[in-house]
Amino acid sequence: MGTYQLIYIRTDGNKEIASGHLTRCLSIALACRKLGMAVHFLVSDEESLALLSDICENLYGQGNPSLSLPVSEKEPSSLLPASAAEKPFSVSRLQTASYNHLEQELPELTALLSSQISRESSSLFRTFSGSGKTDTPVTTAKPVILLDSYFVTEPYLSALKPLAKVAYLDDLRLFDYPVDLLINYDVIPDSELAAYRLSYQNAGQLLLGAAYTPLRSQFQGKQISVKNQVKNILITTGASDPRHFCLAFINKLTSPELSDAFGPSGVVFHMVIGKLNTDKTALYRLAGELPFVRLHESVADMASLMLNCDFAISAAGTTLYELCALGVPAVSFTMADNQVISAKAFAAAGAIPCAGDIRENQDEVLNAVFQLMKDYSSDDSYGKRKSAQTAMRRLVDGNGALRIARALKNQNFKNF
Repeated sequence: MGTYQLIYIRTDGNKEIASGHLTRCLSIALACRKLGMAVHFLVSDEESLALLSDICENLYGQGNPSLSLPVSEKEPSSLLPASAAEKPFSVSRLQTASYNHLEQELPELTALLSSQISRESSSLFRTFSGSGKTDTPVTTAKPVILLDSYFVTEPYLSALKPLAKVAYLDDLRLFDYPVDLLINYDVIPDSELAAYRLSYQNAGQLLLGAAYTPLRSQFQGKQISVKNQVKNILITTGASDPRHFCLAFINKLTSPELSDAFGPSGVVFHMVIGKLNTDKTALYRLAGELPFVRLHESVADMASLMLNCDFAISAAGTTLYELCALGVPAVSFTMADNQVISAKAFAAAGAIPCAGDIRENQDEVLNAVFQLMKDYSSDDSYGKRKSAQTAMRRLVDGNGALRIARALKNQNFKNF
């Protein structure tokens, strides 16, 4: 066979799991479709079904029938799209699944994979016999399954290996995963690369580093032009702001010692208000009094907003990868344990300096943010911002999802 006709993606997203798992898998799914592969999502609950559909509509065109996600309990083979312009994905709920106890779904999942092998074998046999080549050996292609869950176990992965080519998205390094393809898009310093490889000795193929970041399509193929002057600055903390950074930022911005530096200077601050931000009322009141502060809520096209800014202040996390892909110079800060390592790695690479952990000392972090903001927006800061952009784009260029899709389709990652 030339390529796999079907790839399964097993992931979840619900009130207990960040939606980022579904979002990055959807990015990979779109890249797979561009390469002619059919994609079938497998999830464990109704909440994951609904969230996947919502993300697809919000990110890729609400109301667009070509981007709808059919939900069905039928066999995946009956759901395959006739063309990329029709139903690009199908999705089913595994009836025996639980998002945090994956091993209990194994009988159902292994039966599904076995039936796919049987269909492939039958199809190949008909092809050979119909062409008069019945004496030619038939090679059965394994299905491919991409897993994105923190609840995989070694017995779970080992049970799938005889039936499928197994790929896994990892960012925890909990154990040495027995898989065919391992993807970890951490920003990995050269000094740490050997340790990462040592962690994954059981993996057949490794895709390591930020070049494999599976960003949404809106962050692909775009880059800002570094300007002589900084006129628009982005501030974002993600969906929530548990440490009230946005409110503290505006209060400091309007303090007597800084009001003259930024208020009348013509700089506009674009502040993204996440859906879980508890300071909305106060922020809207303050923004109504300050013409140089503009609030943005429920932003569907974050890339467009970033592309209209010259500098960004962001909590560490996926947003840093997105800023790198677009080449928007930035400063980061951390407010959660899982952000610290990546923020330090971006800083060590000369891409995005980190102002510190806001949980330790908010005043010190704010002072560092404002100092870095001054450094990167001064009249002679063009070279500094241009150098940062070069380092950022060297790490992340937005094509990670396509690189992963190519690895899934690779000739060497295909047959028994």
